[in-house]
Amino acid sequence: MRPFPLKQVRLGWHDAGTYNKNIEEWPLRGGANGNLRFEIELKQTLSSQSSFSGLVNALKLLQPIKDKYSGVTYADLFQLASATAMEEAGGPKFPMKYGRVDVSEPEQCPEEGRLPADSLAREAHLVKSGGEVDFGATPW
Repeated sequence: MRPFPLKQVRLGWHDAGTYNKNIEEWPLRGGANGNLRFEIELKQTLSSQSSFSGLVNALKLLQPIKDKYSGVTYADLFQLASATAMEEAGGPKFPMKYGRVDVSEPEQCPEEGRLPADSLAREAHLVKSGGEVDFGATPW
């Protein structure tokens, strides 16, 4: 993958990867909810995983789109950018569903430590959390 699309894929992963099916209440259950736009969430992500520091630039690239289409949620925009980046880099085309709800304040972000740091932990996290990450309609 080219560097730009990879940043967009990571953006989608970081926004959706906190999902936990064992927590019933939204937004506590995490998932694709637009939380990465809050400074506290970015600080947690950047401090724990320096390889993901490109997320700030990915967010800056998406902000003009959000400004122009204010009715689109950040959660939908992050997942659309991720799915589009994967397709543009030669990956599969993901069917998209829209209508995700954004968290409205930083206090609604999942607690720190929900997102695994390495690939093996990600795979285990997906199984533990229900096997699905909401990049679209595709189960992982």
